[in-house]
Amino acid sequence: MSVIRSSKRYVVTTLVTVGVAVGSSAVTAPAIAQAEPNGCAATFNLFIPGTWETDEDADPARPVGMLAPIADAIARQQGPRSEIYFTPYMARAFDNGYTYADSKNTALANATAALRDYGTRCPTARFTINGYSQGADAAGDLAADIGNDRGPVPADRVLAVGLLADPGAGTKGEVVVGPGTRGTGIADPRPQGMGKLSGRVTSICDPKDLYCSIQKGVNPLLGALGSILSKTMSIGAPPADPNLPVAAALTSDFSKTDLPGVAADVAGLTAGLAAPAGIDLVRVRNSANKLSDTLNPLVDLADSGAANPAATARLIAAPDGTAEHNAGEVLSAAGESDLSGAASAVSTIADTATKLLNRGVGTLAAGSPKARSLRAEAHAVRNRVAPLAATPPETLGSATRILSLLKPSVMVDQALDVAADVTSFDFQGLLDNLTLLPQKVVAMDAGGANEIAGELNNQLQPLADLSGSVDLKWISQVLSIIPDSQGYTEVAARVTSILSNVDIPRLVNIVSRIQDVAWSVLQKVVPPAGQAPDLVGAGVALSGLLPIGADLAAAAADMFAGKPQQAAPQVLGKRAPARAVAQQDLDLGDLTAPLGRMAPFHDVNLVNLVVDGLSAANFVASGAHTNYGALVVDGSGRNAVQWLGDWMNQRIGYVK
Repeated sequence: MSVIRSSKRYVVTTLVTVGVAVGSSAVTAPAIAQAEPNGCAATFNLFIPGTWETDEDADPARPVGMLAPIADAIARQQGPRSEIYFTPYMARAFDNGYTYADSKNTALANATAALRDYGTRCPTARFTINGYSQGADAAGDLAADIGNDRGPVPADRVLAVGLLADPGAGTKGEVVVGPGTRGTGIADPRPQGMGKLSGRVTSICDPKDLYCSIQKGVNPLLGALGSILSKTMSIGAPPADPNLPVAAALTSDFSKTDLPGVAADVAGLTAGLAAPAGIDLVRVRNSANKLSDTLNPLVDLADSGAANPAATARLIAAPDGTAEHNAGEVLSAAGESDLSGAASAVSTIADTATKLLNRGVGTLAAGSPKARSLRAEAHAVRNRVAPLAATPPETLGSATRILSLLKPSVMVDQALDVAADVTSFDFQGLLDNLTLLPQKVVAMDAGGANEIAGELNNQLQPLADLSGSVDLKWISQVLSIIPDSQGYTEVAARVTSILSNVDIPRLVNIVSRIQDVAWSVLQKVVPPAGQAPDLVGAGVALSGLLPIGADLAAAAADMFAGKPQQAAPQVLGKRAPARAVAQQDLDLGDLTAPLGRMAPFHDVNLVNLVVDGLSAANFVASGAHTNYGALVVDGSGRNAVQWLGDWMNQRIGYVK
């Protein structure tokens, strides 16, 4: 699949655990040809595929994805004595209006129903369970439930459980196979352990796969993100956990979006309102609702802060023709359009049509005042979306998946960038020099002003780079609701909130002007060999420092006296009310001490995340995360998938 790449690393989006059962229903296992006369095989082998490897309507008899070779190995050796079942479920992550947690819950619910049904119909059947990635998340939870007498079948009927890339890795009772890891799963080990299934659950994890191997003490921010994103979130209901707005903020519902058809849909809406024989309000309402389904996710994406200029620029920088590049083109076109205004006009059309239909009016006369009003709204829609509608349909179509995942990708990427950067900036030195430079200017000390301005330029440049590459207001709000035991994110949130209200480019410009003037003064006072000093010119130039120094003092005021502020709720998305940043009376000077205390940890933790660990990737696209067909796990050279196939057949062989 296509992934969004950062200039520093692939984007890490580690998302986990149980959510609301969405559309899940009882699942029955299909009968298989050549089964025993009563329709029951000796073993029922349940597989739960990974993210995007299946869906709710998939054929459970068709092996798919990473686990397919394991199923094939069982089928070859056991024949009709074993039944293969691949659990259909949502298998999504934040790209259809639901969280990863919601998706995983459908896997857990459907797998539980399948085991319960088969176990009831076939009282002598035994079971194996395998899961990969999101599927391992669900399979591990299912195994823990069974092992602790809360599952759909008794523990003594389960022969084996195999988990590949399990976000709950490190759970007590698992047997680790293959290279050992120093970390645990991003979602944290299951606290109840595997209970009666201890010793029958194997877990295989590539040590480079952050999804199943992360040291949260070493990587506190990423660990905190993983823990938060693994919480249950009830769509439409107030979350019990105050950290859950992050999960809500990551969801983008592009499931009903028809981006390639946006031009045709606008044209259809306009034509429907221009019918000379009368306006069919049902057609108008349906056209408006369809267009709303396309526009609203884009508006929400833009409002969230994810579609910021830096994220768009990174996408556009991808090779021409790639889905990432096309997504950047779509965002650029969306930025040139008035999508909020268009969405509002479309909503007005749909609401008006609905109200008229509810009053029994099915057709409007073309010349009626109401019809003219609706046509005006439709024309406004056409004009406001013109740049987007002019984008080639093939570009719009290929961009949809990338756009649907932009929120989690950009949020995690930028949050980690900011947290790493603010813990390394020399804020105390910057504040000291911002105090000292105006003094040098007032004293007409050209040499001192030149020296201090040079230092300030070096200190301000990383801040300028940061402010130009991330949405500081959005990220300050994200960081403010991500706790970690060492306090990184709390301090980073406050500093970022202050910086978001500072005109950093203006500061850089003023300091550069001071340095230029001071340098010109010095050149006139001490000219190159063979030239006479120009003291008059130096005096004139020096007098120009004073007004620039006054500008500096005014521009630096926000840096000195700025306080953390609560960002608007829409910064995190419409379903995610923001939480106030704690202790808002602290200014940047107050925060330099905790930033200094964090410095020794910075090199160990956050820089390593950027340079080392996070170069691994988006959890569904990481090379390590998809490498289990090549990861050697034993002395005979078997890879993880081969080993699990052999082990499952060995365990099944015990059934008499």
